[in-house]
Amino acid sequence: MERAHRSGTREILPVMSNENAELVRRCYDSLSRGDIDSALAETSDDFEMNWSNSIGPAKGIYRGRAEVRAVWVSYVDAFEAVRWDAGEINAIDESTMVVATRFRARGRGSGVKVDATGAQLWRFADGLAVGVELHQSRADALEAAGLSE
Repeated sequence: MERAHRSGTREILPVMSNENAELVRRCYDSLSRGDIDSALAETSDDFEMNWSNSIGPAKGIYRGRAEVRAVWVSYVDAFEAVRWDAGEINAIDESTMVVATRFRARGRGSGVKVDATGAQLWRFADGLAVGVELHQSRADALEAAGLSE
């Protein structure tokens, strides 16, 4: 189990095996298969994908399923053999979690291999993902959630 600090108190962030964690895993699995519709079915209509911390070409904030779809389609178009994986998943509270991530792909045409790790801060409401923020590290994602390692 992981430990983090919030406002001077110590809290345990257990590895998640609940509905939200399963939703994230289904979303990553769908994206890895190129099934964008199934991934979007796990999100609210006003889902926000905050990629402002990205060091890649998709840097920005995307609001709503149409904008998010366009970004995900750009990944499918640019890469082949795409694989999104969720590593350790930690609960912040009932509606927020930090997910260690790994993205692997090969450039379509160029053959350039991409292997990137980071973390994402996911938020949930009413059984759907309402937002995800990309961070370069787990520590950055925890800090965005108001915690520190």
